[in-house]
Amino acid sequence: MKHYIKGGNNTKKGTKKQLPKSITIIINKVLPVIMLLVAGFYFLPYASMNFQNNDVDHIKKNNEAVMFYSSTCSHCQKVYPKIFWHNVLNFKNVDKQIQTINVQNPNNKHYISEFAVQETPTFMKPNNPDMKLVSTNVKQINNFSETGASDQ
Repeated sequence: MKHYIKGGNNTKKGTKKQLPKSITIIINKVLPVIMLLVAGFYFLPYASMNFQNNDVDHIKKNNEAVMFYSSTCSHCQKVYPKIFWHNVLNFKNVDKQIQTINVQNPNNKHYISEFAVQETPTFMKPNNPDMKLVSTNVKQINNFSETGASDQ
């Protein structure tokens, strides 16, 4: 004859602590989106700098400035994300954008001799190729692109 002990086979289901539904939604749905946006903010400029097909037909005279860069240049890697986001923010204002030209691209190498680019990053005024600035200082770059002055 079998004897059953009360509660002996019953396992307590649902005793595992669960987070409130609102916290679970935030962790499962909102947090991944935020992480993708943050990752995109940091990696999108570098992807643009290294992987875009940057064959430039001509210098755009309407742009605020032109930036000659090399994707392997550490100084260019420092300043390119700032220029990238500047251009994104001024997407509809072509006259506020800074045209970027990767001088490593074989189709763009002629710009090195054509505009006497000796180091990167070099900024140039499209309407006045003699006005140039070699700098990673954002204040100097902004001042140069807005006014053409190369000092702070």
